[in-house]
Amino acid sequence: MIGSIKSSISVGVVKKIFGNKENARVFLDEIGVAVPKSVSAEEVYASVVKHWDYKEGIRVVRGMFVETEKYQNGKSADKEMVVLINEWERMKLGEIGWPFSQGKFDGFVQRLNAERVDRVERDKKVKRAAVQYRRIKEINTLRNDFIETLIFEKNENILPTLDHRKGVDFFIDGEPYDQKVSASPTSQFKQNFGKGETSVTKKVRPVVKDEDSHLWRETAIKRPDLVAEYLYRYQDEGRFDADPRLLVVYLDEDVCLQRIEEIVTATDLTDPLEVVFQYRHKSVGLKQYETKCFVILLYNGE
Repeated sequence: MIGSIKSSISVGVVKKIFGNKENARVFLDEIGVAVPKSVSAEEVYASVVKHWDYKEGIRVVRGMFVETEKYQNGKSADKEMVVLINEWERMKLGEIGWPFSQGKFDGFVQRLNAERVDRVERDKKVKRAAVQYRRIKEINTLRNDFIETLIFEKNENILPTLDHRKGVDFFIDGEPYDQKVSASPTSQFKQNFGKGETSVTKKVRPVVKDEDSHLWRETAIKRPDLVAEYLYRYQDEGRFDADPRLLVVYLDEDVCLQRIEEIVTATDLTDPLEVVFQYRHKSVGLKQYETKCFVILLYNGE
């Protein structure tokens, strides 16, 4: 697990922040450290380690981040989103949404093949779904860049990574955090709190009715710590970790960019939640973990 970068930094963390030799060299130039062009990448990274000062580092890295494509995409997201939505409507792709669950393309095709329509019609449906899927991914990427840009601009204690390698997106007050965006607080959360219970020990119900949705939403808004616990507890084992996270969670699907901006602007990333959760591993069984995280809940209304 990566520690704080306020007092010192390792070569591994330098690689996570800068991503490549060129970015690290730009950083060194900005802090007035001359490095010969002939030196290796490892020597450049080692030079960053040697000359690292957190206060100077966060100032320079933040300045470098505003030059990145990701930041620029986030800044222009409101205008680009209008273009994407207009194109979706012009192509008559129907309601904006996933044509099939992520990672479930095979099941989608199997269901199509079971329909009593000719092959040409089935092929048309596959092509339409593929376009919908690609464009939804594009819309979500743009929205995520928008959220990340807002988080960065609102919180001066954030040092962003320039390459976004797996595992760390931000250092908040010097501590590493991985940003995770979730479409919901998990189906288990909805089932447990669909009737308004506030205890995680209540029996899980198999179905949550639409009229119960406001109850689990109310619980989520009041108890973001529970949302965090459920997202850690029910993560896929293949991608399991208990590292600190910045969780962005949708309670409603159709949250507009203006509402997202209102929520993120009102969020203060200075006091992380302390989360304790249990995870049942296939190999070693039930284990308990403790971690820190921030939770940003995206929803319509007050």
